[in-house]
Amino acid sequence: MPPAPPAHRKLPKVPVLLLGGDRDLATPYEVLYEQAELAHDPKIVIVPGAAHSVQNRAANPAGRQAVYDFLLK
Repeated sequence: MPPAPPAHRKLPKVPVLLLGGDRDLATPYEVLYEQAELAHDPKIVIVPGAAHSVQNRAANPAGRQAVYDFLLK
């Protein structure tokens, strides 16, 4: 998990997409919610049945679709 920004610095005001799989052992999806608290406009997508490589290895296409939708908004 990346370190929190210093108190005197804020993260840029840009949308953030946080992707995770509900079977990810490397980065549990609870971490996504912690990171979302640091962002100004977070969107969290948890892909059922996916592990760590949500965008390219998950059988469920929800992660790839979330990236596509996020980039087109």
